[in-house]
Amino acid sequence: MEKLDFLIIGAQKSATTSLRSFLIEGHDEIYMHHTELHFWNRDNQYQDGQGLGAYLQNFSEASSNQIVGEKSPSYLPSEVCATRIADHFPKVKLIAILRNPAERAYSAFWHGKRVGAISQSMSFGESIRKYRENSGAPYGDLITQGFYARHLTRYLDHFPREQLKIMDFKATKQDTSNQLAGVLDFLLPEGSNSKKNLNFPKRNVARVSRVPSFSEFIHKNKLLKYETKSRILKKVSVVFEPPMMLEEDAKFLAEIYALENEKLNLLTGIDFNSVIE
Repeated sequence: MEKLDFLIIGAQKSATTSLRSFLIEGHDEIYMHHTELHFWNRDNQYQDGQGLGAYLQNFSEASSNQIVGEKSPSYLPSEVCATRIADHFPKVKLIAILRNPAERAYSAFWHGKRVGAISQSMSFGESIRKYRENSGAPYGDLITQGFYARHLTRYLDHFPREQLKIMDFKATKQDTSNQLAGVLDFLLPEGSNSKKNLNFPKRNVARVSRVPSFSEFIHKNKLLKYETKSRILKKVSVVFEPPMMLEEDAKFLAEIYALENEKLNLLTGIDFNSVIE
């Protein structure tokens, strides 16, 4: 398999897993890898392009009449992915689904706690106020992933606008059928064989670990593969309804994202209000 037709590039905690499940389930024209590969943003996998052959082997089971893609939300905030992808697949289609950046950060915080990546003693307020000193660190920097305008601009510097579909998380939840039909039209312009039951599967709903210390141990274990860790951590977690974000934290995020949200609105027409309602 020497082709790559599309990528779901992010954003993290914005229903990218649900979108992948929707595309895989009931759409025989589409083949997607079942896990996040994070190939394009990891130097040790990309290897200056030498790792491409091994990456494409992940799609070897796709048939010739299927379009091929994967999703890794680490691609959106990466400073190198857009260039790398364009160098090898300049015609690839890209999908970004964006969530209010303050809500996204809050969701990522609770996810980080569940998987043991964020200490149980760390509050959300402490975490977001330390983002500069933890710049770029997974779960250490909850803020930068929400600077959508600058991330999308990197892609638009390398790809024509018609190859990038930008979705609004909230609109997708409120108008699911039309939004998902639009995704199929984008990926399959000649028509999909299945536009019935356009429902968004629920994936990665908010959970909390029943044994936080054990989850932290599993997260730090360097011998286990990501998929193994994920299975273990899910078994020790339960569905959880996060508390309301503190007003002072919501205001802090509103100030941080204000200018970036204005730029996003000019770029895409999406208008995010960073104050949580």
